[in-house]
Amino acid sequence: MVLTLVTIVALGVVAVSYVARSVQVSTVRRANGNDVSIRTPGGQFSIRARENLDPAALGLPIYPDAKRTRDGGGATFEWTSTDGGNDKSMAVAGAEYTTADSVDQVRAWYRDRLPNWVVVTDRHGDNARFELNHGGYKRIVSIREKSDGTHIGVATVGEPASN
Repeated sequence: MVLTLVTIVALGVVAVSYVARSVQVSTVRRANGNDVSIRTPGGQFSIRARENLDPAALGLPIYPDAKRTRDGGGATFEWTSTDGGNDKSMAVAGAEYTTADSVDQVRAWYRDRLPNWVVVTDRHGDNARFELNHGGYKRIVSIREKSDGTHIGVATVGEPASN
């Protein structure tokens, strides 16, 4: 029994040592965000962050007179396998805005501009989310009331070219 336990612990130490030596993480700082690359024995995972995302790049209507908060940005995630057989990529981008207008006013404005979108409302009816799945990406507009006004989140998730 003791010999089996010692063997399992030794194999665990060897496995952890192998992973620690074979995984490499590198970061490149840019003016508009950071690039992070993680190399593993199975492939490479890359993240390219964009901190100062142009709201027009999201392709979503922005509520009139809404002020952009500091929250927002985008990132592209890409997995490249060592054999090239399971390569995947995805991009995520979003921004948050605030307005003094009520949730009802904001919801009505978006309902007029996004008539074909699915509307999801929470069970109390205070908050709403508009969603559209089309062409390999998802677009989302989320409307939420907070103590400092109505917050509007806009986001896209999908293929890197769509963001």
